[in-house]
Amino acid sequence: MQSFFTGGKGRRALDNVKQFTTLIGGGTRVTGTLRGSENCIVNGTVEGDCEIDGMLVLGEPGRWHGNITASMAIISGEVVGDIMASEKLELSASARITGNIISPVVAMAEGAIHQGGIRMTREGSGVSSFQEKRKGPPDSEA
Repeated sequence: MQSFFTGGKGRRALDNVKQFTTLIGGGTRVTGTLRGSENCIVNGTVEGDCEIDGMLVLGEPGRWHGNITASMAIISGEVVGDIMASEKLELSASARITGNIISPVVAMAEGAIHQGGIRMTREGSGVSSFQEKRKGPPDSEA
């Protein structure tokens, strides 16, 4: 398995993450509110809201129907609901968002689809775009 925790250049939110403590696998469906203070990877389906004081990674196979609130979020899957990231939000090329996004920093890869509003919460902040040249978020091999 390739390590996605080392060798980063500080540009992506994942470059500074030491570990993930929660993994919701691709064959798992969760209904309800996900709360916690640690980093979480979701490759399955969640129907409900999220309140994470840490990083949420929604992998490419992941589906989220509900609102997401996290310190940082990397979205590669599908979200139907609003996303609020208090530090940074990254949308990879495979991301599909239907809902509003709120964050001081938003990075959107070429190919990401977003239908909704964007509100930047810090003066002078803006949306940056990028072409993904590195491997994406982790898959279920965490």
